[in-house]
Amino acid sequence: MSNAPSSRSARRRILAIGQVPLDDGDGLQHVSSIFEALGEVAVAPASSPVDAIVLYLQDHAEAADIVRAAGSIRRLDPTVQLVAIVNDPPVPEIQPHVDFQVGLPLTTASLADLLDGRVSPGHSPPAAPEPTTPVPTIPDAAPTPEINQESPQREGGLGDTDLVESLLYAPGQLRERAIHIIEQQTGQTGLRLLDREAAGSAPVRFGGRTFGHLSAPGCDADAMQPWANWLARWMALEDAQATLRQMAYRDELTGAWNRRYLNHFLTESIDKARRLRRQLTVMVFDIDDFKTFNDQFGHDAGDIILRETIRLLGSVIRTGDRVCRIGGDEFAVVFADLEAPRTAGSIHPDSVEKIARRFQAQIGRMRFPRLGLQAPGTLSISGGLASYPWDASDPQGLLRIADQRALESKRRGKNFLTIGPGASFNEGDEQPPSPTGPPR
Repeated sequence: MSNAPSSRSARRRILAIGQVPLDDGDGLQHVSSIFEALGEVAVAPASSPVDAIVLYLQDHAEAADIVRAAGSIRRLDPTVQLVAIVNDPPVPEIQPHVDFQVGLPLTTASLADLLDGRVSPGHSPPAAPEPTTPVPTIPDAAPTPEINQESPQREGGLGDTDLVESLLYAPGQLRERAIHIIEQQTGQTGLRLLDREAAGSAPVRFGGRTFGHLSAPGCDADAMQPWANWLARWMALEDAQATLRQMAYRDELTGAWNRRYLNHFLTESIDKARRLRRQLTVMVFDIDDFKTFNDQFGHDAGDIILRETIRLLGSVIRTGDRVCRIGGDEFAVVFADLEAPRTAGSIHPDSVEKIARRFQAQIGRMRFPRLGLQAPGTLSISGGLASYPWDASDPQGLLRIADQRALESKRRGKNFLTIGPGASFNEGDEQPPSPTGPPR
């Protein structure tokens, strides 16, 4: 059996900002400032991303600087894990802004164990241990195959089984049900989960994260702390499940939604459009001659082009629309903003066509300064649009027709959008406009 390190370990890159008291190790890179760290994150290729950044809080007066640095890193790449080395963890001011707080001494090996989940922050010496306050045991309610969507109350009371069902089928109800269980078990009423600490509230904290503060009228923090610890574990589980769901639905390279999400979202959107009697359009497109860019400038340059294309598209679509990567340089956009028109007299097909045209035009003007001398010339896209209910009434039909029209755009000489009747025909037109080329 080979003793070679795992591919994940081989790819790991950790940046340590400033005078971080951390021994040199595989994958560790010292940088002088937050600005240098941001530069490293910005230019990191997809094959070697920055996995984590270590910040050192030597004095509590520097907490505001840590918060600002964390915010800058999150805006640039929310997937980077942030580790704060502090003399006396935890520091409440930075708690919501970092993933881990650890104390000294810290080695590169123990940091890797922390990031890989082999130890918790409480086991990374000498970080503060988890609270030892006991966690109550809640009896299970009588099992039932159905969830009452209208109210969390059920005859016989609620139990942990109900919380498991909420996680699986109705995650939005978990906190409400958990609060109800605490009231049920303690006889307290008026329990609230606060965003900020208040007199008599107990911190809901687990795994280095604070999820809020549990407060009950006339009840002190010591009495509520065991229940706060119990609630924290359920909220941590809820948060972990939400993170896994996001990972399952997101494209790792571009941040766009993936094909699995596309199938799920498009099915739901068509059902909603049918109920609301609204229109819905799907656009399938790819970047013209993208293989040439990959061959000429390399895959790292191609990755940058893909990410920037999705960033640009995200800036022109509407709140309810979704961008999905369905393979290589091929993407699908679901124009599913099904709310009532914001402008009197506006209609869905007209607004969707304008968005698609604007995106097509901006792609042609896009430049890539991060590629330096390798920056490509003008980009273009070719795509096809299909609309519900004119072209098809199911996800597979809409995607198939949109894809066929995208191929037609390629045959017409590229930099075309082939638009069907549903996406281009406006009331008063004698006939739908024919497919057109690049905007003028």
